[in-house]
Amino acid sequence: MGRTVINNGFVIDPANRIQSYLNIAIDNGRIAEISRKSLEGDTVIDAEGLIVTPGFIDCHMHEDPYNAEKDRFEISIFECMLKMGVTTAIGGNCGIGPDNIHQYIEAVNTKGIPVNLGLLLPHGILRKMENVNDKYKNADPIKIKKMKKKAEELLEIGLLGLSFGIRYIPGLNREELMEISSACKKDNKIVSAHIRDDAANVKEAAEEFISIGRELGIPIQISHIGSMAAYGQMDEFLSFVDCYCSHGIDIAMDCYPYSAFSTKIGETTYDDGFLQRYNTDYESIEICEGKYKGQRCTEKIFRELREKAPDTLTVAHVMREDEVDRAIAHPNVFIASDGILNHNQGHPRAAGTFPRVIYEYVKNKKILTLYQAIEKMTSLPAKRFGINKGTLSIGADADITIFDYNTIKDNATFDNPVLPPDGIKYVIINGKIALENNIIRNHNLGRFIAKS
Repeated sequence: MGRTVINNGFVIDPANRIQSYLNIAIDNGRIAEISRKSLEGDTVIDAEGLIVTPGFIDCHMHEDPYNAEKDRFEISIFECMLKMGVTTAIGGNCGIGPDNIHQYIEAVNTKGIPVNLGLLLPHGILRKMENVNDKYKNADPIKIKKMKKKAEELLEIGLLGLSFGIRYIPGLNREELMEISSACKKDNKIVSAHIRDDAANVKEAAEEFISIGRELGIPIQISHIGSMAAYGQMDEFLSFVDCYCSHGIDIAMDCYPYSAFSTKIGETTYDDGFLQRYNTDYESIEICEGKYKGQRCTEKIFRELREKAPDTLTVAHVMREDEVDRAIAHPNVFIASDGILNHNQGHPRAAGTFPRVIYEYVKNKKILTLYQAIEKMTSLPAKRFGINKGTLSIGADADITIFDYNTIKDNATFDNPVLPPDGIKYVIINGKIALENNIIRNHNLGRFIAKS
């Protein structure tokens, strides 16, 4: 593989509380040397004027599908991840993910993908396995026990934990939540959830989920809290979670830096009553794909798509920006994109999240320091999900992002959601250069990662 060195960069590594000019050497895919002296190697990157950090970790995204017939991934979001400095992504969120997890992992490891990938076990596929197909109905106790057994088996193959999309399956009751979550107790794996409700009902919905973590004594992750509580509830919600944390309940949260959420038009989010819940009208819903792409909804368009094209991705411009800001500033909130794309269409968070945090929250709004932002993107999610990433320690996997603080900026928009950012100079994955000056040099360095 040869020795690669990075000289003259300003290194920020919150896992080791490092923030200074240092030089780094990589051998055999791992960090081999850190020195104040200039280093020599087969490949030399001059990082003068640049910031060198552990590769960013997106702990909540929605992975590209794998087409078994064509034996290939429908690559879209993975490339966007790489271009914005992400070296490790965690998929299987919100209870949705690959139906055949064994096949998916094997394909990642044999074919390679643009970034490393960890997976949560999506609760939704457990329901599919047991033919519990009506999302509005409870599962019977026998099938719940079968789902738990299947969860225990699948968690053994290296999955990082379990995810629920409680919002998307109204028939998911406490018995099913508790029984299946208990599969994570053996190895203290994390349980994450898109909780049951948002806006005025967010606290009650969180309480339901938190009670599972409290009773089982396992860590829980409340997903994308901006899209759950940024409607006038954020201050109260953060205080509510802080109170539980002060009593020893192991809770963390993630958030993306946008005041609009994205979901399919056929999802339960848009069931009757959503206009009143968000105090909005159909005009706030933007269509991301299909014949109405780029248009705002009318009642007629909304009803047509709900009936005839329920998988159409939408963006709802309904959240309060100042409340998203307060969530991102909170020390127990990590940065995550919640990115999901369909044929390169969707929400700009899939291609802009991490540079946007630095550009908007560090440089412009000055809500975070650069060190705090890097911590929320690297060491905090790595520790939370139990993966050997997010650090530049000697012997650690050489996943590194190098960027220009002066020029870093997100460019993805709602009209063009996959525009790459400015300022990402190099991305190194498992010791090899994956991206250089926004050009992907190697598309398949990423591998499946398990809990360390």
